[in-house]
Amino acid sequence: MLLVEREGTKMKTMKAPLRKQEVVEVKERFMSIDTRSLDSKHRITLGGKFQRFLMNNKMKIDAYKVFICKSGDLLLRPEVSIPSSEAWIYQNPQVIGRVRKGLQEAAEGKVKRVSDLESFLNDL
Repeated sequence: MLLVEREGTKMKTMKAPLRKQEVVEVKERFMSIDTRSLDSKHRITLGGKFQRFLMNNKMKIDAYKVFICKSGDLLLRPEVSIPSSEAWIYQNPQVIGRVRKGLQEAAEGKVKRVSDLESFLNDL
């Protein structure tokens, strides 16, 4: 892919930066949910049954990371965006560890009701 940049009246052509390739080993079971044909521009659209399947699973997906193997099989991995104001949680292993532990404890029923939140937070 080439990017074109204007410098005054001259046009400058630059090569797009290469992305680092991510390799993942997949050991999952896949199920077939639909067959899609290529359109006139060799694109595949993900509509119909695929979208209904995702909506039934309540997945709110922003993008897909695309993987391809030597045989040409494609894997689409759903991705979601995280607001930059919340990214620090995921960048700090201690914080995300505490959040995950708290979620696990809540799922196990290890919770207690607090009547005065302000004094509870002051005691922490």
